[in-house]
Amino acid sequence: MFEPAAPLLAYQLVLERVAGLAESLSGEERQHAERVVELCRELLARPRIEGKLAADAADLERKRELGRLSELLGRRSSKALPAASLGRAALADLGGDLRSQAAMCNDCARKLELLGY
Repeated sequence: MFEPAAPLLAYQLVLERVAGLAESLSGEERQHAERVVELCRELLARPRIEGKLAADAADLERKRELGRLSELLGRRSSKALPAASLGRAALADLGGDLRSQAAMCNDCARKLELLGY
């Protein structure tokens, strides 16, 4: 039996921690991180089938935006790296790759711990 709560809980926990981190960023980094958080919250609210997102017509545009934001955040200061990892977790979520999503959430959590969040 599939247990969807565990991966989604991990996703939600790092999401809230990145939201706290985003407040401490400045300029474009903050805007990009806040947008990643906003998109992730939208994804968490969407319907799922066995843990995977139900398809939506706007998913291709979301993938493009998350890819761009993750790339930009990954090139910024080390403090923005957890937001980049969260964006990659969201991309895996959109792609239905629950294993990669969990790996990116773990990566995000480790980066947050290193930064004291």
